[in-house]
Amino acid sequence: QAIIPVSVTLNSILRLTVVSGGNIDFVVNTIDQYTNGINTGGADARYQTNFTVSSSQDFDVTLRAEDATLLGQDNPAHTMPLDNVGYDLTESGGGNDPANWALPAAVLPLTNVAQNIVTGVVGAAAGNAAQNNFTIQWRLGTGEGTMNGSSLLEQSLDPDRYITNVFLELVAK
Repeated sequence: QAIIPVSVTLNSILRLTVVSGGNIDFVVNTIDQYTNGINTGGADARYQTNFTVSSSQDFDVTLRAEDATLLGQDNPAHTMPLDNVGYDLTESGGGNDPANWALPAAVLPLTNVAQNIVTGVVGAAAGNAAQNNFTIQWRLGTGEGTMNGSSLLEQSLDPDRYITNVFLELVAK
């Protein structure tokens, strides 16, 4: 009789990679942009963030702003409501919605509360970057979905450069 120890070690793989669009910069300099916003429909690649997920486990991805408002850089007293910025998601990998994960069905406003933007389907979300390839399509002042319904012009915001950091977080299920 002999004893043969057998062991299996599974190392967790949870990797979120921003492939492109890691810095989104909206510049409003026409009355049309103040009235109608920038990137209605989300198709302009200048306002898109592409990211991939490689994960050995099913996962969710959340998105949230660091601050409660966009903060003025020239004058710290200037603020802009976060909901002037909106986004939706598309996917271009081998996986699909709803078999592998669920993506938001409408344009969502930016908020400082973490929102699920990719909700993994149990038993189907884990996979490599070729399967889990997503694009955030950003907008400013378009009023789409549940974004702020008032135009930038109607809000009469002070001229400034407004910023906040946005966090993408990969969460194992």
